[in-house]
Amino acid sequence: MTDEELMAAFRGGDRDAFEALFDRHHLKVIRFAARMTGDPGRGEEAAQEIFLRIARAAATWEPTARFTTWMYTIARRTTLNLIRDGREAGTAVPIPPGEEDGDGFPLHLSGPPALEPDRIVSNNQLRERLEVALGELAEGYRSAFVLAAGEGLSYLEVAEILEITPQAVKSRVFRAREMLASLLSEVAP
Repeated sequence: MTDEELMAAFRGGDRDAFEALFDRHHLKVIRFAARMTGDPGRGEEAAQEIFLRIARAAATWEPTARFTTWMYTIARRTTLNLIRDGREAGTAVPIPPGEEDGDGFPLHLSGPPALEPDRIVSNNQLRERLEVALGELAEGYRSAFVLAAGEGLSYLEVAEILEITPQAVKSRVFRAREMLASLLSEVAP
């Protein structure tokens, strides 16, 4: 069944249809929200709220719109609310895994080169720098970039979600890439 057929079935009272939609899209929503907030934990929190809102707003979904367009519109608004609420409440400082108690010893495990500690640390540092840089972008640029480059949506789909023209999406994604390149070069080790 298509997403639209599943949504229509859910609107008709079929809870299994909503479960199928959740199974199909929850990882995408978590990834989107985590990229928007810069925090995987907040991304998961946002995803829970997003799917609650989707379930509550099922009656407002119009079959003329693609389900994913509607879903990402709700995801974007919910995530922006979470970011705004987080700023008002203050920002928590995360404790990196393994630093809860400082008396552990490093483990030396053999494995493929991709699992070498230096490479893992380097990849994690790059990911952290990218998350910081994404957080520096204005919301309009960040949303367009994450939806197009991160989620793989077409410019037309992103335009529908952001309620702007496809040309404006193309421009925002281009500018976001330029700004990210600049920001990442500024924080390069």
